[in-house]
Amino acid sequence: MKNLLFYIFVSVFAVSLMGCSQPAVEFSDTAPASPDLIKVSYKIVNNLENNLKAPLSPSDAIIVASFVNINNLKVSSTFGRIMAEQIGSRLAQKGYKVIEMKLRRNSVFIEGGQGEFLLSRDIRDISSAHNASAVVVGTYGCTNDRIYISARIINPESSVIIASDDSEIIANEDQQESLMKK
Repeated sequence: MKNLLFYIFVSVFAVSLMGCSQPAVEFSDTAPASPDLIKVSYKIVNNLENNLKAPLSPSDAIIVASFVNINNLKVSSTFGRIMAEQIGSRLAQKGYKVIEMKLRRNSVFIEGGQGEFLLSRDIRDISSAHNASAVVVGTYGCTNDRIYISARIINPESSVIIASDDSEIIANEDQQESLMKK
Protein backbone atom coordinates (compact mmCIF):
# COMPACT_ATOMS: atom_id res chain seq x y z
CA MET A 1 0.00 0.00 0.00
CA LYS A 2 2.88 2.32 0.83
CA ASN A 3 4.38 1.68 -2.60
CA LEU A 4 1.07 2.41 -4.30
CA LEU A 5 0.70 5.73 -2.44
CA PHE A 6 4.31 6.57 -3.22
CA TYR A 7 3.79 5.94 -6.97
CA ILE A 8 0.55 7.94 -6.99
CA PHE A 9 2.30 10.82 -5.22
CA VAL A 10 5.25 10.74 -7.64
CA SER A 11 2.91 10.55 -10.65
CA VAL A 12 0.80 13.50 -9.47
CA PHE A 13 3.95 15.49 -8.68
CA ALA A 14 5.43 14.73 -12.13
CA VAL A 15 2.20 15.71 -13.91
CA SER A 16 2.00 18.95 -11.94
CA LEU A 17 5.59 19.79 -12.88
CA MET A 18 4.84 19.23 -16.56
CA GLY A 19 2.06 21.79 -16.33
CA CYS A 20 4.55 24.38 -15.10
CA SER A 21 7.17 23.82 -17.75
CA GLN A 22 7.73 26.52 -20.35
CA PRO A 23 7.28 25.65 -24.01
CA ALA A 24 10.41 25.71 -26.11
CA VAL A 25 11.12 29.01 -27.83
CA GLU A 26 10.51 28.73 -31.53
CA PHE A 27 12.40 30.90 -33.97
CA SER A 28 10.83 31.83 -37.24
CA ASP A 29 12.19 33.42 -40.39
CA THR A 30 8.87 35.10 -41.06
CA ALA A 31 8.50 38.79 -40.34
CA PRO A 32 6.40 39.81 -37.36
CA ALA A 33 2.95 41.17 -38.04
CA SER A 34 2.78 44.80 -39.08
CA PRO A 35 2.48 47.20 -36.16
CA ASP A 36 -1.05 48.38 -35.50
CA LEU A 37 -0.61 52.10 -36.06
CA ILE A 38 -4.22 52.86 -35.20
CA LYS A 39 -3.88 51.33 -31.74
CA VAL A 40 -0.60 53.14 -31.17
CA SER A 41 -1.90 56.54 -32.30
CA TYR A 42 -5.10 56.16 -30.25
CA LYS A 43 -3.02 55.17 -27.21
CA ILE A 44 -0.92 58.29 -27.72
CA VAL A 45 -4.04 60.48 -27.68
CA ASN A 46 -5.38 58.75 -24.59
CA ASN A 47 -2.03 59.28 -22.85
CA LEU A 48 -1.85 62.92 -23.93
CA GLU A 49 -5.36 63.50 -22.61
CA ASN A 50 -4.49 61.82 -19.30
CA ASN A 51 -1.28 63.88 -18.98
CA LEU A 52 -2.81 67.31 -19.64
CA LYS A 53 -1.42 69.94 -17.26
CA ALA A 54 -3.93 72.55 -18.45
CA PRO A 55 -7.52 71.75 -19.35
CA LEU A 56 -8.73 71.63 -22.94
CA SER A 57 -12.44 71.91 -23.52
CA PRO A 58 -14.29 70.51 -26.54
CA SER A 59 -14.70 74.07 -27.82
CA ASP A 60 -10.93 74.67 -27.86
CA ALA A 61 -9.58 74.38 -31.41
CA ILE A 62 -6.61 72.05 -31.90
CA ILE A 63 -4.19 71.92 -34.82
CA VAL A 64 -2.33 68.66 -35.54
CA ALA A 65 0.90 68.90 -37.54
CA SER A 66 2.60 66.07 -39.42
CA PHE A 67 5.09 64.23 -37.24
CA VAL A 68 8.65 64.81 -38.38
CA ASN A 69 11.88 62.85 -38.47
CA ILE A 70 13.97 63.65 -35.38
CA ASN A 71 17.10 63.72 -37.56
CA ASN A 72 15.68 66.35 -39.92
CA LEU A 73 12.74 68.39 -38.65
CA LYS A 74 11.84 69.46 -42.20
CA VAL A 75 11.22 65.87 -43.31
CA SER A 76 8.18 63.73 -42.71
CA SER A 77 7.09 60.44 -44.23
CA THR A 78 4.07 58.25 -44.73
CA PHE A 79 4.45 57.31 -41.08
CA GLY A 80 4.53 60.94 -39.88
CA ARG A 81 1.46 61.86 -41.91
CA ILE A 82 -0.46 58.75 -40.83
CA MET A 83 0.28 59.47 -37.17
CA ALA A 84 -1.01 63.05 -37.54
CA GLU A 85 -4.13 61.88 -39.37
CA GLN A 86 -4.98 59.21 -36.82
CA ILE A 87 -4.23 61.45 -33.84
CA GLY A 88 -6.47 64.14 -35.32
CA SER A 89 -9.20 61.53 -35.88
CA ARG A 90 -8.96 60.26 -32.32
CA LEU A 91 -9.12 63.77 -30.89
CA ALA A 92 -12.22 64.47 -33.00
CA GLN A 93 -13.79 61.17 -31.88
CA LYS A 94 -13.25 62.28 -28.29
CA GLY A 95 -15.19 65.47 -29.00
CA TYR A 96 -12.35 67.95 -29.50
CA LYS A 97 -12.54 70.60 -32.20
CA VAL A 98 -9.74 69.68 -34.62
CA ILE A 99 -8.88 72.14 -37.40
CA GLU A 100 -8.25 70.40 -40.73
CA MET A 101 -5.09 72.07 -41.97
CA LYS A 102 -5.18 70.58 -45.46
CA LEU A 103 -8.11 72.85 -46.24
CA ARG A 104 -6.08 75.93 -45.26
CA ARG A 105 -3.02 75.73 -47.51
CA ASN A 106 -1.89 79.35 -47.23
CA SER A 107 -1.28 79.33 -43.50
CA VAL A 108 1.23 76.55 -42.85
CA PHE A 109 4.43 75.34 -44.40
CA ILE A 110 3.40 72.55 -46.75
CA GLU A 111 5.99 70.76 -48.80
CA GLY A 112 4.72 68.62 -51.64
CA GLY A 113 4.20 65.07 -50.40
CA GLN A 114 5.64 65.88 -46.98
CA GLY A 115 2.73 67.12 -44.87
CA GLU A 116 1.80 70.14 -42.80
CA PHE A 117 4.72 71.50 -40.82
CA LEU A 118 4.50 74.00 -38.02
CA LEU A 119 7.77 75.80 -37.67
CA SER A 120 8.27 77.13 -34.16
CA ARG A 121 8.43 80.74 -35.36
CA ASP A 122 5.04 80.36 -37.04
CA ILE A 123 3.10 78.55 -34.29
CA ARG A 124 1.77 81.72 -32.66
CA ASP A 125 0.71 83.25 -35.98
CA ILE A 126 -0.92 80.09 -37.29
CA SER A 127 -2.74 79.29 -34.07
CA SER A 128 -3.93 82.90 -33.81
CA ALA A 129 -5.19 82.87 -37.40
CA HIS A 130 -7.17 79.69 -36.68
CA ASN A 131 -8.06 80.58 -33.10
CA ALA A 132 -6.33 77.39 -31.93
CA SER A 133 -5.87 76.82 -28.21
CA ALA A 134 -3.46 73.91 -28.70
CA VAL A 135 -1.09 72.43 -31.24
CA VAL A 136 -0.13 68.75 -31.43
CA VAL A 137 3.38 68.15 -32.72
CA GLY A 138 5.55 65.08 -32.78
CA THR A 139 8.81 63.51 -33.80
CA TYR A 140 9.86 59.96 -34.62
CA GLY A 141 13.12 58.13 -34.97
CA CYS A 142 14.12 54.61 -35.97
CA THR A 143 16.56 52.12 -34.53
CA ASN A 144 17.19 48.50 -35.56
CA ASP A 145 13.77 47.19 -34.59
CA ARG A 146 11.91 50.13 -33.10
CA ILE A 147 10.26 53.38 -34.08
CA TYR A 148 10.25 55.85 -31.20
CA ILE A 149 7.54 58.51 -31.14
CA SER A 150 7.38 61.65 -29.02
CA ALA A 151 4.11 63.58 -29.11
CA ARG A 152 3.30 66.86 -27.40
CA ILE A 153 0.38 69.19 -26.98
CA ILE A 154 1.69 72.75 -26.86
CA ASN A 155 0.04 75.97 -25.77
CA PRO A 156 0.78 78.13 -28.84
CA GLU A 157 0.72 81.42 -26.93
CA SER A 158 3.41 80.43 -24.43
CA SER A 159 5.10 77.51 -26.29
CA VAL A 160 4.71 75.54 -23.06
CA ILE A 161 4.20 71.78 -23.33
CA ILE A 162 0.91 70.96 -21.62
CA ALA A 163 0.98 67.21 -22.34
CA SER A 164 3.50 64.74 -23.69
CA ASP A 165 3.78 61.07 -24.49
CA ASP A 166 6.62 58.82 -25.58
CA SER A 167 5.81 55.55 -27.32
CA GLU A 168 7.53 52.88 -29.34
CA ILE A 169 6.56 50.48 -32.08
CA ILE A 170 8.36 47.23 -32.81
CA ALA A 171 8.95 47.03 -36.55
CA ASN A 172 11.47 45.13 -38.62
CA GLU A 173 13.62 46.91 -41.22
CA ASP A 174 11.22 46.20 -44.11
CA GLN A 175 8.29 47.63 -42.15
CA GLN A 176 10.33 50.68 -41.15
CA GLU A 177 11.43 51.23 -44.74
CA SER A 178 7.83 51.01 -45.92
CA LEU A 179 6.59 53.45 -43.27
CA MET A 180 9.42 55.94 -43.70
CA LYS A 181 8.87 56.49 -47.43
CA LYS A 182 8.19 60.08 -48.37
